[in-house]
Amino acid sequence: MRNIILFPLYLILAALLCTCSHGLNSAAAESITISLPQWPPQSSLQAEYPQLARWHICITGAEEQKEFFTQDNSVTVSVKKNRPFCLLAQPVTLLADGKECAYFKPAGFMYPVSREKVTWEQGYLAQIMKALFCEALSEKLSPVEIEYLVSTFNWKKAQETIEKKLVAETQTFYNPWLVPQAPVIESIANQTFRATLLNATGCTAVSISELPQLSYFSSFIPENQFIAHKNQLTVIKNTTILTGDAKKYGVLITYKTSKNISLEFIYLPIYIEDI
Repeated sequence: MRNIILFPLYLILAALLCTCSHGLNSAAAESITISLPQWPPQSSLQAEYPQLARWHICITGAEEQKEFFTQDNSVTVSVKKNRPFCLLAQPVTLLADGKECAYFKPAGFMYPVSREKVTWEQGYLAQIMKALFCEALSEKLSPVEIEYLVSTFNWKKAQETIEKKLVAETQTFYNPWLVPQAPVIESIANQTFRATLLNATGCTAVSISELPQLSYFSSFIPENQFIAHKNQLTVIKNTTILTGDAKKYGVLITYKTSKNISLEFIYLPIYIEDI
């Protein structure tokens, strides 16, 4: 990414000088156990969620990237103290025919910001951290340059901004996954981030009564309780959004105006593990 290459050189040099003093391997190692979200999620819809098959875990840092699957309630990770990494945990659930589906967005964990548990609310920002790591790695920055770049951003404050939006009384539910990721990643890389970049602009609500008769789940777990209470789903204008019952059927929604809503009825895609 061009913006990472243009990251101020003096800051990189400062990081390198710090590393020369302490060494990459001087950080104390620690083993942390991270709890995965409860499944099915605790809510009035608990009995309606599809059955969990397994969790797809993706751990990304400057020196290590790994993926695996687990059916456990937690994962244990060996880390170097205060060296940043992120973890994404996506539920792989079962369709009505017993095949797997990756319908729901992942939950997230950001170290050392997060402590002890993966949450749905942190999924979006953990995905941003992962993308930042991957972009920097593709530019062949050194581990110390990458870690310094990631560590200069205030992830805690950004996450607090998201969580305030999630509980705010608004006409449409705030879904961070509807926020374009590229501008956020680029602004973090070149240190021009503003909290307004986390605003979900161009969003509107679609009444469930306007959709084919199904039980509807948002792919962003926290939104589902809102759907149950308000009977509406948040979408972006002029952008196709997938929703569905998470067990068999899906609906592709393209909202242009209140009188121009395109609906395409589909079968939910099965999950195919990367080879």
